[in-house]
Amino acid sequence: MPHLDAATTVMLIISITLGVAASGCALAAAYVYLHENPKRDNIARDRLARRWLIATAVLGFAVVLLRFIWLLVR
Repeated sequence: MPHLDAATTVMLIISITLGVAASGCALAAAYVYLHENPKRDNIARDRLARRWLIATAVLGFAVVLLRFIWLLVR
């Protein structure tokens, strides 16, 4: 197994953290969309789920972009 330097370790930790955050946002979007809440109407529920999905997309693209930049710099 090759030795990982400090920059590689930090980038790996950042990538994993962003990936886990994106997964959490996706789960939150599914929960908000599928969970019936009598205090919230359907339009508000859809809007909130859409916001969670946008956060998922932003975090997912950030992981891909950081990985691509890391490969270019390396």
